[in-house]
Amino acid sequence: MNEYDKRIAKVLEMARFKAGISQEKLAKRMGVSRPTIAGKEQGTSPASLADIISWCVACGVPAKRYTDACVHPGLLEYLEDGIGAEEKRQILHGLVDDMSSYEVDGWLYLYYGDHGSDPLGVLTEVLANLHTPLRDRVTIVNAIIGHYKMAQSTDTDPDPSGTQPVMPIVQQASRCGTEAARRGSDVYSAQLEVDKDGKG
Repeated sequence: MNEYDKRIAKVLEMARFKAGISQEKLAKRMGVSRPTIAGKEQGTSPASLADIISWCVACGVPAKRYTDACVHPGLLEYLEDGIGAEEKRQILHGLVDDMSSYEVDGWLYLYYGDHGSDPLGVLTEVLANLHTPLRDRVTIVNAIIGHYKMAQSTDTDPDPSGTQPVMPIVQQASRCGTEAARRGSDVYSAQLEVDKDGKG
């Protein structure tokens, strides 16, 4: 078993532990046998990207965070334990190197766009929102969808030439978050219906 296979197996096991479910329950959610789950967690049965994403969705954990941990050395350890500031910067540099053009444009717009908001304030608003129950986050995203639609239809976007959101991604977050909140969960994950460059 190579290093990536070991990392993938560990990530899959960590995702299931985070969900607090047994191999049997995960197998039922995914429509596979318990030995299939065990094989993937032990690394004896290879897992495809589709398997990893489906696994994360079934566990209700963020697929990107766990798939990134399969690729980036050090991120897996960060999921388990705190690490130092310099190591965090190295991980962040690696993540930036792997970002899609949409992600890069979005972060640059956050910091340098002509949107009229303080970048640190916006980042802190996002962090505060992430520390609220999922039902509240869904309410916020639904309000954002409505406000964005109104701004576009009334030509009141304060920066119409700035980087625009890919609305299918926002709408997908709303749908998946709503469904998870209805089930009483405080986490959701979504399979990517829109690729990282924002194309359907």
